[in-house]
Amino acid sequence: MTTAYKKNNLKILFLSNRGLLPIKDGHTRRSFNILKGLAKDQSVHYLSLYEESEEIVQSNIKQLESICEKVEFYPAPSKSVSIQMISRLIRSLFSLDPYSLWRHYSGPFSRRVSELILVNKYDIIHCDILPLAYTVRKMNGVIRTITNHDVSYLKCLSIGKQSRNILVKLFLYFEALKLKKLERTVFKQVDFGIVVSEHDKVILQKLCPEGKFVAIENGVDVKVFQSNNTETEPEKLIWVGGFDHYPNEQGIHYFLENIYPQIKRTIPAVKLDIVGGGVKEKLWKMVQSDQSIKLLGYVDDPLPFIQRAAVFVVPILSGGGTRLKVLEAMSAGKAIVTTSTGCEGIEGINGEHFIVADTPGSFADAVIKVIHEKRLREILGHNARMLAETKYDWNIIQEKLNEFYMEAING
Repeated sequence: MTTAYKKNNLKILFLSNRGLLPIKDGHTRRSFNILKGLAKDQSVHYLSLYEESEEIVQSNIKQLESICEKVEFYPAPSKSVSIQMISRLIRSLFSLDPYSLWRHYSGPFSRRVSELILVNKYDIIHCDILPLAYTVRKMNGVIRTITNHDVSYLKCLSIGKQSRNILVKLFLYFEALKLKKLERTVFKQVDFGIVVSEHDKVILQKLCPEGKFVAIENGVDVKVFQSNNTETEPEKLIWVGGFDHYPNEQGIHYFLENIYPQIKRTIPAVKLDIVGGGVKEKLWKMVQSDQSIKLLGYVDDPLPFIQRAAVFVVPILSGGGTRLKVLEAMSAGKAIVTTSTGCEGIEGINGEHFIVADTPGSFADAVIKVIHEKRLREILGHNARMLAETKYDWNIIQEKLNEFYMEAING
């Protein structure tokens, strides 16, 4: 299927909840690449909330205006404890909508969306995240899509099950119920739901049979993330992932408490690099007495650290969607050991593109085996790279979304 695109074929309003630059996590990386892909072939008006400083917002406007027809930002509700934040929390307790919608609710932003739709004849409203569904779910006369970066109610339920705080657990349980209701209804109200994997698509189609869903996968820049001539350290492991995201915080604690000690007993010379911002005090305390672990925090470019490591570990226990850090490691030709959750949504084969291990013992054994067997590392890395090139290159993903939108309009 090939479409001959011309600039400004479609007029698209792109709704976001954050500034996209600098790119600091998987969500912003996906959103930026999706935006860039749409703007190559279509006329895009970017409208977003922001929580960043005014300086960062102005930098975003300047850079995004180089690819978009127009860029606008509105202040997001503050995350800090305040009367407004407590008010939103209380209102959510007496609402059928989940707190995640109230958390992102902005009257001026919602009114601006309505104003723009009245004035401009958009072909598509691309809502890039579920919590902004309040802006588009009751509109008519224009094709509306909502991107669900994971199955939100399952992610919330999973985090709630892992929480040890009974009040947090109860809150997340009820939040999951509300998110499930939202996901069951909102995709009937809009024209299409965009999901990041066929796995998520199957789940949401069962939850909302009346909804129409299309999988637009996460991707990777295969020209940037590739192997090079860097000397691999055969006993070095690497973790990549920011700790403001609970599944990452949970995963690294699980790895350090239950898996890494087993690996060290067999391979005393093993080393671990931990790359990711938002490091909490508990993690600092866990690693400060272990000289084999380097806690590097946030780095502008994780690729050199990935290239030097022998094994990329993904001990994730909860969450959803498709993890871009796994795709980046695949593109870089790394041998990967992951849990089933860590590779969820990626169309790879256990033992061919990565090794899946869901218990501490099997995970440790898999890492030890990959460290000891250089040929196995090479095969896994080569196969992973081939899959990234043929399935998950951002150019392929961007073209797929552009073709889908063209067909939606023509259809």
